[in-house]
Amino acid sequence: MGTWGTGLYANDCSGDVRDTYMKFLQEQLSNKEAYQKTLEKFHEYIGDQDEPFLWYALADTQWKVGRLISEVKEKALKWIEKGGGLENWEESANRGAGWKKTLEKLKEKLESPMPPEKIIKKPVEFTRNPWNVGDVYAYQFHTEVTKERGLFGKYILIQKIGDIKWCDGWILSRIHVFDSVFNEIPTLDGLSDLRLLPLIDPIHYKDEYKHMWDPMRDMNANMVYYKKSDYKQKMFTFIGNRVCPANNKCSDQYPFWSEMDSWLSECYISWQNVEYETIGEGLYRYNPVTVQKK
Repeated sequence: MGTWGTGLYANDCSGDVRDTYMKFLQEQLSNKEAYQKTLEKFHEYIGDQDEPFLWYALADTQWKVGRLISEVKEKALKWIEKGGGLENWEESANRGAGWKKTLEKLKEKLESPMPPEKIIKKPVEFTRNPWNVGDVYAYQFHTEVTKERGLFGKYILIQKIGDIKWCDGWILSRIHVFDSVFNEIPTLDGLSDLRLLPLIDPIHYKDEYKHMWDPMRDMNANMVYYKKSDYKQKMFTFIGNRVCPANNKCSDQYPFWSEMDSWLSECYISWQNVEYETIGEGLYRYNPVTVQKK
């Protein structure tokens, strides 16, 4: 199981279980049917070291929609009591302090009054992959987060470099980002002179994380278009279409379009004044060994 943080859904298992259960509810199955079908799909987790993540995700999601089953609550609380999942952080510096806090918050939630049952509507079909390969768009930062980071109102260029098939057969856009911001909407001129922005925090390239390095993979991301409101169309201005450098190493990052401001501004700020090796037109590769402050 892939794990990239101490949040409840910062791992492959929890997110998949949540999304699958909600999909069944959206198909208008009863809560019992949605629950049973979710267990059937993820039966391999039962008895496995990842089992606690199954019950955590089910309990949290069912509680949020007012459908928490007593069996699910009981199993989740038992795993919380045993610190289920903590072994993933046995070798970390803080011994999983963040995960312990996550479990404490989940326990508090599950033992609090559950909200009324929510109406789950069948999702409206829409295009989850709005761009063509090679399309370049200027994205405008516009939230309070980017005000604090000094990027509000500025533009950054994003290019779609491919398609990737995700869960339920969704086709998502694979993108890379140019490492520069503009006060006005830019053009395609000079684009090949810009380096690309690594779409992961520089901390992953310290010595203790060497096993995670993958220069080609971390220069792109797969954008999740989960619900129609995720994609803020008015914040994107089409610049043009151009041939993009080949990068066939797909990222294992799946950020939401709705998180663009916070996620992308953090990546941009993190890599300023950090140099790395670049090669060729497009500048899509770097050697982590050379990452250093200027």
